[in-house]
Amino acid sequence: MKRLNFFLITLFLTPPLYADRRGDQGLGIMLGNPTGLSAKFWMDDLWAIDGAIGIDRSEFDVHLTILRHDFIWVNRIGNKWGWFQRLTTEGDLPYYFGAGPRILFEDKEEIGIRFPVGLSYLPHQSPWEIFLEVAPVFRLTPSTGFNGDFSVGVRYYFQAIRPRVGGVNP
Repeated sequence: MKRLNFFLITLFLTPPLYADRRGDQGLGIMLGNPTGLSAKFWMDDLWAIDGAIGIDRSEFDVHLTILRHDFIWVNRIGNKWGWFQRLTTEGDLPYYFGAGPRILFEDKEEIGIRFPVGLSYLPHQSPWEIFLEVAPVFRLTPSTGFNGDFSVGVRYYFQAIRPRVGGVNP
């Protein structure tokens, strides 16, 4: 129980140790199930909205998800391996999780809720993100049940226009 409490406190109250991403927008592609276009909008340093349109099992798929990122947990585990530590000093490697609606357009629309869990790599000296995610999907219509999504992808980030502080951009 102590570990669970520590995990929850760390997860939600830890200050960010990375660059400000608030307002940054990423556009890219994802391959897997679904395959298509992906977009991500950072609301602040930990929360983002992710959306995609694509093809899933020969049907048109649309989903929108709110994601919570953790930039510290993976680094703590990775500090035990030298190559991993070098990777995490040259970029951020957050894991993320979230929830949101998904619609699969087929003969009868399939509506469900996705619960993605993934890992992203955001190099410090590059505007690109590489990601890998799995997402159980709880189907609500036309019948209840479970499906699953799996995707790998890349996104290119357009940095947000930030307000000037003291006459210069931060």
